[in-house]
Amino acid sequence: MNNDEPQPKNNKPKYKGKYRIDSTRLPAWSYASNAGYFVTICTDGKKCFFGEVVEGEMQRSPIGEIAHKLWDEIPNHFSNCQIDSFCVMPNHIHGILVINQIREGDAMNPRTQGDRQWGGVTGLFNPMLSKNSLSKIIRWYKGRCTFEINQIYEGFGWQGRFHDNIIRNEFALDQIRQYIINNPINWERDREQPPHPPL
Repeated sequence: MNNDEPQPKNNKPKYKGKYRIDSTRLPAWSYASNAGYFVTICTDGKKCFFGEVVEGEMQRSPIGEIAHKLWDEIPNHFSNCQIDSFCVMPNHIHGILVINQIREGDAMNPRTQGDRQWGGVTGLFNPMLSKNSLSKIIRWYKGRCTFEINQIYEGFGWQGRFHDNIIRNEFALDQIRQYIINNPINWERDREQPPHPPL
């Protein structure tokens, strides 16, 4: 490339001298809202910590067993979150989480809490303002997995982010459940693809 030619500009805003990564969250959506969420979380570097797929069936390693066990424990720590279909794959997990906030009067309603609940530039939609937001649930899960796994294996880690889709209706829910169930069968074909479907 000729150095005299104009160079493309990165117009993204910077934070502490670095370009910010665009958020994958849906704008103007509270991730503590009652809804089903399809979540995919990948291991750091997509390393196959969790086991292997043999003839279309997932064979979980001891680390994979921890990841599976802790997902089952999510409702014990977040009473307004239920789990649905879930699978541990060699280098990622897929799961459906259903958030169902139980409101006592307006105690859980951020709109009734005055300016205290309107945090930063995200305002009402700050995912960390609500006790049972999707971000808090995933942060607990990833942190607990990391802690327990590192008791038996040093060097485990997750990717910094996670992928989610808001489940819009029963048809989408059925499709996602089927995708999760069939994930081990499709592992050899899909292993080089992104681990989340193009919904």
